[in-house]
Amino acid sequence: MATDLTTIFGSSINVTVQPREVDRRNAAYPGADGLTSMCMGTRGRAITVGGLLSASGANYNTARSSLQTIIDGIEAYLDNSAAQYTFKGQTFSNTVFEQFRIVPAGDGKSISWTASGYCVCRFVATLRELI
Repeated sequence: MATDLTTIFGSSINVTVQPREVDRRNAAYPGADGLTSMCMGTRGRAITVGGLLSASGANYNTARSSLQTIIDGIEAYLDNSAAQYTFKGQTFSNTVFEQFRIVPAGDGKSISWTASGYCVCRFVATLRELI
């Protein structure tokens, strides 16, 4: 059963599928005139997920704690084995989480408190299809 990315990250996300990358190995040998290169095929497509995480609370500490719980839940996916994910009808098979980063806002803060009682943070996550 596939997991929808909006279940993990919420609805305020953008998903971009990048082209495959060449998996190339370079090596030099003593006495050789230059560098040798071996193409080991391609790596799977990178799937970039970016957006905004938010959590509400009566005060900053409560909202910040709720937001940290959401972040911890996303971090747990970094340890998972390959799985199937979907987004707006597109299915990503044999996909792993490679990286999850919090991106500072324009004011330099990683997590901001809004007047409406929310703690928000911007993030970028990279997933990779293995085939």
